[in-house]
Amino acid sequence: MIVLTGPRSTREQKDNLAELSGLLDLPLLQHHEDALLTATTLYRAAGWDTCPLARADVDVAECYGLLIKNA
Repeated sequence: MIVLTGPRSTREQKDNLAELSGLLDLPLLQHHEDALLTATTLYRAAGWDTCPLARADVDVAECYGLLIKNA
């Protein structure tokens, strides 16, 4: 399974991330935390490093050994 994370500190960022999720047909990690058990790859949307929530997602994904790529 491939999941997506990105900046979501503001309403605009949340909306943009939701739109990207739909365009790429990738579930958002924050809505599918249990996906970490079966996920293989985490895609990071641009600006992920400016959002503490997305940085935490990446840190956790690294701990689970997921392949991490930029979207």
